[in-house]
Amino acid sequence: MKTKAETRILVVEDQAIIAMTLEETLQRMGYVVVGSVCTADDAIRMAGESRPELILMDIRIQGEKDGIAAAEEINRLYKIPIVYLTAHSDNETLERARKTLPYGYLIKPFRERDLHSTIQIALFKHRLIQKEIAAKNEEIPSSVQPVTDYHAPERKPHVPEDFEKMILTVMDTPVLVLSADLRPVYINTALERLFLKMGYTRTWFDEDFFRSVPGSYLGSAREYKDVMETRQITRVEKAIMVGDAQKTYIMVRFPLVEETTRYVAVILQDITREKAHEQQLRALQANYEQLLARLGVVIKDEKKDNDPVIQKISGVIDEMIMTMSKMDLKVQKIHNEMQL
Repeated sequence: MKTKAETRILVVEDQAIIAMTLEETLQRMGYVVVGSVCTADDAIRMAGESRPELILMDIRIQGEKDGIAAAEEINRLYKIPIVYLTAHSDNETLERARKTLPYGYLIKPFRERDLHSTIQIALFKHRLIQKEIAAKNEEIPSSVQPVTDYHAPERKPHVPEDFEKMILTVMDTPVLVLSADLRPVYINTALERLFLKMGYTRTWFDEDFFRSVPGSYLGSAREYKDVMETRQITRVEKAIMVGDAQKTYIMVRFPLVEETTRYVAVILQDITREKAHEQQLRALQANYEQLLARLGVVIKDEKKDNDPVIQKISGVIDEMIMTMSKMDLKVQKIHNEMQL
């Protein structure tokens, strides 16, 4: 099993700031970034040249081909695990992405710990599939074998039925799945812990969900029915009281369809810290604008070039420099934690 320092990752992202921040974050976490590219053709080329253990693939990238087209080609040629980076996507795009059998999704904006857990789960899942294929005496290519030596197995590798539930259970991101009649069919440990802090016990699991949990927390029944009927992903920001503290969550609802059965999955992303950083940044920016205004008043009111004026201007400039330094630190911190 490879260590983090030996795990090589290719980044495919066309937004320069996000790509740079993502690369720095991966390196800080101990991974080796073999490259960062912004087009499908470059992604395919780099995948062949560097043979990374994992590819982080933005769906919407530069050029005629999108990330899904690049993933299809990479799957055909190299069988490298791919995790999609995505924000809002239409149903057709999501269906195309699903057919490429990705090893995970990261919904923007995502946090560093979500990135880490998704990568680890994807690598673990890939190892399980490799072992399953090896156990059936079906050849799988290593990262140094020529592509022509590989013949894809006719049957899809078996993955344990409870594998997905096992992953969801250990995740620290709250996850909920509702059936077509809007009753909970699955919750993970993180959501149970959250509900306990909010004062709810497990008894609500077998009851009318929307009578047990106020709509102000997770939304109304109508909103969930709309997700099933329109098959559209929705994202909404919610302020929720957890114990004595108010937390801010991004709630992502998306439809799940299994033959004729429909479900709605819900993921809660805690953005409380990121929101606090945003507020601090806005306060610093307001302070900076006030300092600029004060500087303008000083220059306008004091026509004479004498020492008191110079002293006033000097004092204001010193405050501006200190404020700008604080803003730079805050901006860098926000880039590291929420710009992904």
